[in-house]
Amino acid sequence: MSKRHSLKRLSIQLSRQETPQKGAVLISVMIYMLVLSMLGISSMRGSAMEERMASNEWEQSRAFQAAESALIDAAQWFLFQPDLIESSADGSSGVWQTGSTSDAIGSSSFDWSSSGLVYGSSSGSGTGLFDDLYAMPRYVIEESGFEPSDNDPDTLATRTGVFYYRVSALGNGRSPGARSILQTTLEKHNN
Repeated sequence: MSKRHSLKRLSIQLSRQETPQKGAVLISVMIYMLVLSMLGISSMRGSAMEERMASNEWEQSRAFQAAESALIDAAQWFLFQPDLIESSADGSSGVWQTGSTSDAIGSSSFDWSSSGLVYGSSSGSGTGLFDDLYAMPRYVIEESGFEPSDNDPDTLATRTGVFYYRVSALGNGRSPGARSILQTTLEKHNN
């Protein structure tokens, strides 16, 4: 048994002896942690970018909906007017003369704040849906053409026929950068 006992002591002594460590495991673990940290940081940046993209999409959608509501508001007000509204150069009648606004709207130089009609101002529609927006939706109605019902000079003098109008509407999101401009064409018969 002494041999066996001495072998046990020898193996215990060998396990207690210090072996020289070179730090290879430590370096490999540090590199592994660095790679994991970089992956975590890039995924957090990607998530933040996706959140901003979703927010911008929501803002644009809200601006589009506001502009669409302004188009509907303008159409309801205008088409239910019993008489023909004479167009004016400054839009004071609610309808602008042909060519007064279309170029300025197309080039983004039109001053919506002083020239556009505010949603609900003429039709009486409620504005509570747009309280959270940067600015209330606005619209402009511009006469864009006339088609007489026939070629009789009396028809031209009495302006009997179909009038065409371009309606442009501006909708905003909650920030000034989220804007949407929509246009449609209305026709109104004057008999």
